[in-house]
Amino acid sequence: MYAKVSKKGQVTIPKAIRDRLKIEADGGVLFIVEGEEIKLKGVPGAKACELSGSLGKYAKAYVPLETIREKIRGEIADDISREGLVD
Repeated sequence: MYAKVSKKGQVTIPKAIRDRLKIEADGGVLFIVEGEEIKLKGVPGAKACELSGSLGKYAKAYVPLETIREKIRGEIADDISREGLVD
């Protein structure tokens, strides 16, 4: 099946697939990336609620998203400079 990606990067999951994966309005989708392929796994509504905040015990403190992005950009720049791709 084919689904078009919107300008915002959104995709509507066709009803036949939602039904097959048992994805309901309050459920969710788990994206599994394997190489160049993406697999979707339906997560029922009750399960999605159970997963909410489940990784909180691993977080040492709240880190703003922009701080994370800056760190990633810095690490990428470091990698590029080590590889000699930038003068």
